Order: sequence, then structure tokens, then C-alpha cells
Amino acid sequence: YDEKILRENAQQCLSFPNEYGLTVRFAMKSCPTSAILKLFHSLGIHFDASSVYEVRRAMLSGIPAEKISLSTQELPPDFPSYIRLGIKFNACSLDQLERYGEAFPNTSVGVRFNPGIGSGHSEKTTVGGPNSSFGIWHEYSDRVSEILKKHSLTLERIHTHIGSGSDPSVWVQAAKLSLKMINKFESVTTLDFGGGFRIGRVEGEQTTDLQEIGSQIRDAFVEFAKETGRKIHLEIEPGTYLVGNACAIVARVHD
Repeated sequence: YDEKILRENAQQCLSFPNEYGLTVRFAMKSCPTSAILKLFHSLGIHFDASSVYEVRRAMLSGIPAEKISLSTQELPPDFPSYIRLGIKFNACSLDQLERYGEAFPNTSVGVRFNPGIGSGHSEKTTVGGPNSSFGIWHEYSDRVSEILKKHSLTLERIHTHIGSGSDPSVWVQAAKLSLKMINKFESVTTLDFGGGFRIGRVEGEQTTDLQEIGSQIRDAFVEFAKETGRKIHLEIEPGTYLVGNACAIVARVHD
């Protein structure tokens, strides 16, 4: 891995257009090498973990718990011990939200919604829309409200992730749908827009223009603030975008 390229990629993400504050989280599943985690931490980047194992790995690399956000498909029985460390948590299903509320009533929580659309260069990299199991389907927002009320939970963050596409119009549409969802929850102060910013790794592939997408998303946030008076903090979670083109594989071909 080339540190110079890693730093340049990090700066591009840290320069993502925003109006009311930005947190960049490295989706560490793309490369959880300790040296890379430490480098990004030194640059002011936070971290997205997709399992408690990644939470452990980050903390063993010296990452403070408060810099780690957990969004996982499988919430293990011992998850309360990780929450008590101080990590942030996004419930990715109604069951997860129920379990969190039972363990930590009268606290704040994040929720991952499936906004109803997705964007990816293949079906496997499309993690939003009716064919994706990631996140709580957007039409279940009333059930989310019921669970929040039942356990006196405050929803502080909405998380969404549509896939590794690079079409600005789809990203902007997803942002508007997510802001519309935020309008249903007055306590939300942060929209975590996920990652999946595609990079061109071979000739003919397109790299996502972060400035182009970011400027349009920023406009949507500004318009939302004008309509509602609410200035929403933005989070993004690039993974492969940060590390994919920063490495070279050294190998010998035998056959």
C-alpha cells in the first residue's frame, strides 16, 4: 500500500462538499490492516464496522470507541458489552432495534433504513431497493416509531446505503428520500449516507466524482434546511474508494 495515495484519497473524502458539518468514516471491511486504520485515524477519519469483530480489531489498533460506528447484519448476544464501550450503533432491523431498546432504554440510537432504491454496478453491489435485505424497509417507519416510544429511545441518526454506483442523479434521489424520512423524526440530527463510491480499477471503468455528487447532495441539505429549519450533519462511509487503487499485489504466476 502506498501511503501517499492513501493520504490523497483521504483528503478527497474529507473535502466532500457539505454545509452543516461532515464526518468521514472508513468502511474498514474493505481493508482492516492496523497500519491503515492508524493512518486514517491520524488524519481525522472515523470508522464504520460491519461486525463486532471489526470493532475489536479497530480498538486493538488504538481507535477510540467513540470513533467507531457499528452497522451489522448479525447482532450477537453479547452486543451490550460493545455498546457500553461507547461505540455508536445503527439498528439494521426492527428486531435489532427492539433488542437494543430492551438493553438500553432511555438512550439515543441510529437506524438504518432501506430508502427503496439502489445503485450498483452489479446486483451483488446494490444494497438498497426491494431486492436488498440491508436496512429497515422505508415503509416500516411507523413500526420504528412504536419501538422508539416503547423503550423511550431517541433517534439521533438515520443511516442509508444504496450501493456502489456512481450516477449522481441516483445518489441525489436517495438523499432526498432519506431527508424525507428524517422529516418524520424530529430528533434526528445526522444523516449517514453510507459509502459505495465506485472507483475505476481497469480501463473503461468510471471513478465517482465526489465533488459532483457532493455538491448536489449539499444543495439538497440546504433546501431541506430552508424548508424545515433543520441543519443536518452529513456522514459518508467510503471503503474501497480510499484503498482500492492504493495497492499493488506482488505475486509469481506458476500456472
